[in-house]
Order: sequence, then structure tokens, then C-alpha cells
Amino acid sequence: MEHPALFNLPEFMFSHFNRVDFGGDLFQQWPVGIRFEIGIEQVSRAVKLFDFAFAKSEAIILVSQDWILDRSLARCFTTLFKTPGVFLSEPAEFQSVEVLPFDETPYRLTWTQLSPRSLNAPAMFQAIANREQQGTPKIASGVYVIDSGSKIIMHMYDDRGLDVIAAALDTLRPMFETFGEWLLDNQRRRIEFRFRTNTPQSAE
Repeated sequence: MEHPALFNLPEFMFSHFNRVDFGGDLFQQWPVGIRFEIGIEQVSRAVKLFDFAFAKSEAIILVSQDWILDRSLARCFTTLFKTPGVFLSEPAEFQSVEVLPFDETPYRLTWTQLSPRSLNAPAMFQAIANREQQGTPKIASGVYVIDSGSKIIMHMYDDRGLDVIAAALDTLRPMFETFGEWLLDNQRRRIEFRFRTNTPQSAE
């Protein structure tokens, strides 16, 4: 059985999102993006956005951003790829790279390529939402979902909200038009201005 070609994450980011740092705020770093309001009682929104963005994708790249946890936190949290219930079938192969920012805490990026249908998206997003809430399990990792074909990156940063960025504005226009009521209120005017005043364009 042939294994899929390894995915070069650093090369992909440099080629299509060269100003984006996984250690920072996706929405603020990139000119083509949407920030959605989620909320601990509305995690289903994240699942619907995931399905809308990735349901037709043959494969996605799932990225886990991890810092060294002290022992007390390690008892309460799990990393993405060790969180129970997230995967319907275990990923076959992982790649990783150490990142050493100049003035920030070092971290590791670990990623795998898999079918979106092998991921239990409701369980994953709920575990992200639990990070600062009472529920378990709690994913400590920063979690990013990438479609390398459509050049979309999705990141639910905690229970409050979720960012989606893309290389081209028109890629996100259907999502904006379908889920516009879910825009985070304090960014609504900025996002609506992007989509209602710009003709089709690319950020590359």
C-alpha cells in the first residue's frame, strides 16, 4: 500500500502564507480572513464550519502546536494527538519541526495528513473549548486544520472563537455569505468591509 507523499509544512507556509506565524494571531496577521464567535454552548458552530470548509477535501493537514507543560498542567491537559476520542482511525505518519522564536517560548509543530472523515471533529472542537472551562478532555495544543489545495487554514483558539484564513478572498466568500451571522461582533465591521468592498483578489 502506497503512503501519501510527505507534506512540507514550512515550504507551504512560506509559499502561501509567508507572513503568518503559528505562534501568533492568524486573523490579525493575514489580510484575508474571518473570525467567528463560538462559545462553550455553541461548539457545534465550529463543527459546521469545519464541514463546510473541508467535507469535500480528499485530505487535510492537521497541525498540533505544543509547548513544554509543567507536571501539574500535564495532569489536566493532553496534546492533540494523545487526546482520546478525536480520531476514528489513528494517523499513520507524523512529521515535526522545532520552532525557536527570537523573543517567544519555543514550541514544536507536529502534523499529519489524513482524511477529514477519519477525524471526530465534534470531539476535537469540544476538547479545545474545554481548555479554559470545566469539561474534559482538554487539548493543550494549538490546533490548525489546513487544506493545501484550497489554501485554507482554520484555527479555533479557545471556546470564544475560531479563525479561518485563505490565500484568496474568493475562497472564503461562500463561508462569509453562509455564516455571516456568526461573525465576532467586535470584528464584524472590519470583516464585512473586506468582503463587500473588495473584488476577487489573492493575498499572495
